[in-house]
Amino acid sequence: MTTALRVHGVAKQYRTYARPGDRLKESLTRGRLRRHKEFWALHSISFELNQGDIVGIIGPNGCGKSTLLQVIAGTLEPTHGEVWHEGRISALLELGAGFDPEFTGAENVFMNASLLGLSRRETDALFPQIERFAEIGDFLYQPVKTYSSGMYVRLAFAIASSVEPDILIIDEALAVGDAVFQHRCLRRINELHERGTTVLFVSHDAAAVRALCSRAILLNQGRMIADGAPADVLNRYQEIVMEREQAYEAESESLSDSESAQAESFEPLSFTYRHGNRCAEIVVAELADTTHRRVEIVDTGAPVTMRISARFNTDVDEPVIGFLIRNRHGISAFGTNTSEQLLEIGAVRRGETVEVTFAFNCWLGIDDYSISCAVHSRDGEAYDWLDGVRFFRVTSLRLTEGIANLNATATVRRLHMPASQAHARELIETASV
Repeated sequence: MTTALRVHGVAKQYRTYARPGDRLKESLTRGRLRRHKEFWALHSISFELNQGDIVGIIGPNGCGKSTLLQVIAGTLEPTHGEVWHEGRISALLELGAGFDPEFTGAENVFMNASLLGLSRRETDALFPQIERFAEIGDFLYQPVKTYSSGMYVRLAFAIASSVEPDILIIDEALAVGDAVFQHRCLRRINELHERGTTVLFVSHDAAAVRALCSRAILLNQGRMIADGAPADVLNRYQEIVMEREQAYEAESESLSDSESAQAESFEPLSFTYRHGNRCAEIVVAELADTTHRRVEIVDTGAPVTMRISARFNTDVDEPVIGFLIRNRHGISAFGTNTSEQLLEIGAVRRGETVEVTFAFNCWLGIDDYSISCAVHSRDGEAYDWLDGVRFFRVTSLRLTEGIANLNATATVRRLHMPASQAHARELIETASV
């Protein structure tokens, strides 16, 4: 296949100064008096894209994603390495980049188009399409300094995607628009892909990466640590996110000496809220796939297991262990427990640990979800209840609406044909005979 973009050994260094005057002192001594510290935003990044590829760049904030896109777009020079590309690059970088705030939207359209190499006549021909796609009405003829963030990105995406680029670069811009505009952008990206445009974009939306991309690249601390199928790379990304969250929770929450001693053999759990009389303590809460690997991104309908282990600090008769899944708005999506599953745990002695594994197919809609886990008595007295003990995201290649995916199928048949159409078909068949 034809190579559209080649990034080889790209590194980017910035100099940071403790005080503004240090820069001047270093300049006046021609570098003999060193006052700066070196910060490497990128470390030896190398990859190639073929024509027509759609590749997602993902990673935590501050990992170098935007810097990499700016180097590729040509707005930043790399400290080391080189970038080669074939054809025209159209870039949608940070919000409002390339716009003159004093110019009207229409004037910025012509200015940006000229920077991309289009003539006045070519821009005139594209202008109605850009105006229709941006859908900002009379604001197109007002200074862009009066625009909302959504209007900025509508106009910027309309320009970037309408000039028929060979390579389209998008930096987190789609997150600003509303749902209707996001769907319009995704449809436009698919249209460009069908025409052979190479698309490289940064997004924190795992569903968009899974739906659009055939490949994903993961950056962390300026280094490329994964490059492959979106599902695998996104799972690696979620592991990094959870590691950071656990480190934060470990720093912000101090355990008592007795709790620390009890938790020695288990990985500490993070949570958003916890309550209960501590007659029992949840020590394990794991959402896993069929290979028993922890997951934070799940395809809708995929088989998963929820494993909960509770250690008992007192003697308890007939405890109940369960979990509840909520979406990002706090709406309960699904919950169950051992009592509802007709499982009898029986009497449990102090010091015992009980493990329960729930298996189910995750027929949830596309969204972010949290899991709460609990162990309580039969009459509802909470021994231990943890909200937000696990977080995961449900994705799907097929768009669905709502909190649940009912895995619906559809058939279609014509029940009635107007007499005029039937007569016309009869005439055509007679003529062919």
